[in-house]
Amino acid sequence: MKVTYLYHSGFAVELTEHILIFDYCKGNLPGLRAGKDVLFFASHKHPDHFDWKIFDFFQGQEKIHYFLGSDIRFNDNYLRRRGIDPSVRPAVTRIGADTAICRGDVTVETLRSTDAGVAFIVTTEGKTIYHGGDLNWWHWAGETDVWNRQMEADYKKEMAKIKGRHFDVAFVPLDPRLEQAYGLGMEVFLQNADADVVFPMHMWDAYHVISRFRKSPAGRNYAHKIYEIAMPGEEFII
Repeated sequence: MKVTYLYHSGFAVELTEHILIFDYCKGNLPGLRAGKDVLFFASHKHPDHFDWKIFDFFQGQEKIHYFLGSDIRFNDNYLRRRGIDPSVRPAVTRIGADTAICRGDVTVETLRSTDAGVAFIVTTEGKTIYHGGDLNWWHWAGETDVWNRQMEADYKKEMAKIKGRHFDVAFVPLDPRLEQAYGLGMEVFLQNADADVVFPMHMWDAYHVISRFRKSPAGRNYAHKIYEIAMPGEEFII
């Protein structure tokens, strides 16, 4: 398995028969190898997780499919205004929260985001991959205690749904804008899920927070499975 960090929350995962591309918003997309199924995943409509450029790759190719969070508008008129041929629609599956869909040898499950859209759990070729999108414990200093407590409860409710599940690779937010609360969501994820490899994401170029979390009391016991990222375009062989 090869994992390529694209930018922000964007990653490409290349398996033997599939290439999975999550939350592309910027950066160089990997070459689409002949013969492989290419699956694009967009967790929600925010521009740091979704760019219409991903449809440039379609061009009627049967081996390309898109899974979009159901908050992303996708009617014919909207597509035409974006300069996208509506013929792409059969290659698109819009998916809401708490849903499971099988497409060939790929199973896609979703959790409800605590911000917008969904988190993805994708199983294929004997591998299970988690991509959190904007599902995180968002604890903002400027919000009320009531709001922050509700966010905590909502996030822990979603994490309880995956308690004890095994993921070969997981992509989980680690957002420095949350200040001292930056690692709360990552910590709860690690306490609930059994992930072999974890890639932090949503770091807004502040890659130093990865090392900070790995050395923290909450992260040091998991440091061996948390991968450091330094720049877009990095490749990792898992």
